[in-house]
Amino acid sequence: DGRRVAFVRQNDLYVLDLASGREARITRSGSDTVLNGRLDWVYEEELASRSGKSYTWAPDSRALAFLQLDQARVPTFPIVDFLPVRNEVTLQRYPKAGSPNAIVRVGVVGFAEDLTPGPERLVSFEPDDVYVVPDLAWSPDSRTLAYQWLNRGQNELQLRFLPVPASEKAALGPARTVLTEKGPAWVNALAAPRFLKDGRRFLWLSERDGFAHIYLCDFSGACRAVTSGPWMVDDRQTFTQSSGALALEERTGFVYFTATEKDPRERHLYRARFDGTGRARLTHEDGTHKVLVSPDARFYADTFSDANTPPRLWVSASDGLKRFPIEHNAKPPILSYERGSIEWVDLPAREGTILHACLLKPADFDPGRRYPVVVRVYGGPHAQVVTNAWDGSAPFEHLLASHGFLVWSLDNRGSAGRGYAFETPIQRDMGRIELQDQLAGIEYLKSLPYVDASRLGIYGWSYGGYLTLYALTRAPQVFKAGVAGAPVTDWKFYDTIYTERYMGTPEGNPKGYETSSPLARAGDLQTPLLLIHGTSDDNVHLANTLSFVDALVKAGRPYSLLLHPRQMHGFRAKENKVARDAAMLRHFETYLKPGGAASHPPDPPLATPK
Repeated sequence: DGRRVAFVRQNDLYVLDLASGREARITRSGSDTVLNGRLDWVYEEELASRSGKSYTWAPDSRALAFLQLDQARVPTFPIVDFLPVRNEVTLQRYPKAGSPNAIVRVGVVGFAEDLTPGPERLVSFEPDDVYVVPDLAWSPDSRTLAYQWLNRGQNELQLRFLPVPASEKAALGPARTVLTEKGPAWVNALAAPRFLKDGRRFLWLSERDGFAHIYLCDFSGACRAVTSGPWMVDDRQTFTQSSGALALEERTGFVYFTATEKDPRERHLYRARFDGTGRARLTHEDGTHKVLVSPDARFYADTFSDANTPPRLWVSASDGLKRFPIEHNAKPPILSYERGSIEWVDLPAREGTILHACLLKPADFDPGRRYPVVVRVYGGPHAQVVTNAWDGSAPFEHLLASHGFLVWSLDNRGSAGRGYAFETPIQRDMGRIELQDQLAGIEYLKSLPYVDASRLGIYGWSYGGYLTLYALTRAPQVFKAGVAGAPVTDWKFYDTIYTERYMGTPEGNPKGYETSSPLARAGDLQTPLLLIHGTSDDNVHLANTLSFVDALVKAGRPYSLLLHPRQMHGFRAKENKVARDAAMLRHFETYLKPGGAASHPPDPPLATPK
């Protein structure tokens, strides 16, 4: 009701009354290992779009629902700050594949008008080695809490409804399963149900037909499709890049959503009636629209960009007849630097699937010349590289182009945006399909008269770093230089939720873990390799890179290593970003250009003014 604010302090929930300034502690079980209303590292990273919040108000403002995580059994790993004379160590609770997770419970605490809280009413699970998706939802009357139970194997998700009595002291009712989603590979946890005001129906996002679509369901679990087709509703692509893309206009019976119907490389705002009729695209410029619809659905804020246009912001009427510019962003400084030109490419994978790719060419491209090519990869689930959107990492690609490189990007199978069947071929065997598709891209590049196939490089970060190492150790003759940033070098080093979703556990899939591991094939490396890692990386631990270095040393293989003290998984400090990019450029100049380092300055500029 806007009168109070909830927050977490020292792992307990508090409520602040804004008028009086009175503060009340709502839970009292929080400790160093018991978290109320906030998430541990792995939940925040893998199930909550990197939001640490795990509580939500009831519509009547008389209760809070929350997750409780007991992480006492989760193993700890050291994150070391090496710069002080006495090194400082932070112990991070991090469940690596196959190890114990935190014990999760669903909690509800009600309170009286004077903020006196009732008891912590907790729902436990047996067995306790399961997940609850942090996205909780209340029915309009505050008498039902919806949560999503997910088994450890992540191939079964149950939407459960929990009865919540009006009295803050009364016990919760027994939860019941309203519907179940199952997948032959895994189930992607998409979004919480969106209840309609009538309190009898809700909207639900499901991949049951192979693509993420909206369904209108009743409390019995009976559902019918609102959207359908070989394209996906993208609940993550919104104005704020967070979950909750669905906007409702119940008076007229419309739902607003972001989808890929026009092109999987783009995102557009659509609307459709609850019965599936009247679907229309509301945004028209080719590119990517990150949209926030107003509560009454009369307007929407649209942050638009494409591969050549930095983000612009306007507010549009939902009928498209009026547009109010907010930020033209017409002459941002980035456009004063030399930029290459992008060519969109479609090509078939070995088994016929069409793959999307793009080729960045220098501004002074000459088709009569032969160019070295740097392949930029990511390749992992829940991400796309080839999108018609302004890309925050693109300046480095344009830097490469300004120094005479072609830059190639391809979204292999396993990437996001193309549906369940496109994403799941990597199940229990990461690396193989991704590399197979990337090599199909290499064959296309070799067919181009202006490509020098004897001078190919590859680089990537995170999963892209993993795929770089996988490519260099499985196809060592293809690439002449590689850069792997913050790479996973063996999936046994990465977290439970992400890794087990795609690979299962090390105990249950030992062959898959072995064949997917660059670490196991480090001795096959033949390509000049630069490894880059931040020493404070709490996502992909430094142990990944150090283990790979150890294997290279034992195999007698040369390598270059660049460590950045106090930097995390994504470098934040400007000087570290500059040093990183300069080192990567220098590496490719050294090994892909005639004459190598001798014919190029040791520290080339990071951009070339027009």
